[in-house]
Amino acid sequence: MDMNEKDLMKNPYMTNMKFLQQAEEETEFQKILKILTVPAKSGIYISRYDLRKMGMLLGVNVSIRERKEMLKDLFIYAKQMDKLKDFLDIIIDFIDYRISQYNEITDQFPRTQKLTANWVKKATALKQYLENMKKEVDIYKDVKPNPPF
Repeated sequence: MDMNEKDLMKNPYMTNMKFLQQAEEETEFQKILKILTVPAKSGIYISRYDLRKMGMLLGVNVSIRERKEMLKDLFIYAKQMDKLKDFLDIIIDFIDYRISQYNEITDQFPRTQKLTANWVKKATALKQYLENMKKEVDIYKDVKPNPPF
């Protein structure tokens, strides 16, 4: 018996804590999927074509279907291939590209500044969120999951 199994024997509620932790991770995953697929939250629109292109950059040929499902698959592939940080960088580069487009629109059409400023603000916040996710990937990279039995 390893240390974790002994701890579980002492406190059977720890198994429930493990379940809660997994449920929280799932909700965090659902949260990022929702943010990335809802332009009103993210400040950017990621098309199916964009997602397919991101997959190619990651080395994955993802099939075209609902955007949220494609994004979910890309996150799963990235995690399985230990390229989650690379995938987050791909998304961040895409956000930077969109922000540069907004800035170009603002330069060419100054009256759009109020509108584009809102999109840039949301996109910048998303970028910061993803940068923080990258830091967490480094933190949790060395954590090994406990065997299920």
